[in-house]
Amino acid sequence: MHKVKVVRSNYDQSAPYVGKVGEVIGHWGADNSEEGREGFMVQFSGGEVIAIAEDEVETVG
Repeated sequence: MHKVKVVRSNYDQSAPYVGKVGEVIGHWGADNSEEGREGFMVQFSGGEVIAIAEDEVETVG
């Protein structure tokens, strides 16, 4: 997969991760999201996995 950096937080669960880089391990979308948002399942170095909306991250090269 690829790495992303959390650049903004639109939701409480992503706020502690702003500025951190994690690895995308999956995708989530309208089929498994109550509000129909699109995003990524991202794993961070401490082992935490959270769902992050697409507009909260940028790809790390």
